[in-house]
Amino acid sequence: MTDAKFGLLLTAAAVIGLAVALHRRRALGRAGLGTVIAAVLAATAVLFLSQ
Repeated sequence: MTDAKFGLLLTAAAVIGLAVALHRRRALGRAGLGTVIAAVLAATAVLFLSQ
């Protein structure tokens, strides 16, 4: 695994973690949380597989 792929996975985890933290503070609804997770996973998959 290259450094770029590793960084991509760490960044995705950080963004999802931030979304979960915002959801717990009631700043982000359940639908928003699902949208963030789906978008991050989709973008990560595309970038991970294209490198």
